[in-house]
Amino acid sequence: MSGVRMEERVSTIRAELPRIAIRRGPAASTVVYVMARTVVVAGVVVAGFLAYQFGVTSFFATRAQADLGARLAADTGRAVVVPFTAPEFPASPIVVPVDLAPFAIELPGSAPTFVAETPPALGEPVGRITITTAGVDWFFVEGVDRDSLRSGAGHMSGTALPGQPGNAVISGHRTTHGAPFLHLDRVAAGDMITVATASGVHAYQVVDIRLVAPDETWVTGQWEGAWLTLTTCNPVFSARERLVVVARLVAGPNAAAILGAARSGGSA
Repeated sequence: MSGVRMEERVSTIRAELPRIAIRRGPAASTVVYVMARTVVVAGVVVAGFLAYQFGVTSFFATRAQADLGARLAADTGRAVVVPFTAPEFPASPIVVPVDLAPFAIELPGSAPTFVAETPPALGEPVGRITITTAGVDWFFVEGVDRDSLRSGAGHMSGTALPGQPGNAVISGHRTTHGAPFLHLDRVAAGDMITVATASGVHAYQVVDIRLVAPDETWVTGQWEGAWLTLTTCNPVFSARERLVVVARLVAGPNAAAILGAARSGGSA
């Protein structure tokens, strides 16, 4: 085969081969621009989320407080004076030091009065809790579900109401929705907690503060006597643990009946 025909044959083969297109990547300036824009957008989204969580939710929770107070003042049909019979609860798992939580009442010679109270509907106001050392002064509602806690703090349904026999459990947010329990870690043993409900004003004295795992549900159990258990997330901005504050009833309209029954081990 001559050299000319060989070159023609090679040219024909080259023409039949598929063409390979070489695509060049974006310019460095384009890559930097896209990355910068992505960072800015992500920053705006995060900032908006934080503003909503810590600003907007707190605004609405604070605004709801005035409405809850008005509704609580108008709710006068949930409390009634009845004969008292101490319910049968197991002994408290909380060990109370002798020098804490002294009985702040003198038991009367006759049977003391007892004001029974029924819980309101889910999301309705139950009472007002005040803890001076923790800067707490909040109305709280019935329920600890997401919707109920939007107003700040809630009473756990199925547990005793404050001022009633058993263990009243109140949970509250630590950072969002008004952060009612933000400074609950400032509470110390011996501090006083007051809770006003339809049955009156009840005074509790703090006897125990502890950190527990989220699955330690014993803190919401019902115990002999009258107790108040407050729960919130710990540490701040985390739900890794639960900060638990336990207090014992020392004064109020039902203190004489409940504490008297606890002393005697039976009905007052």
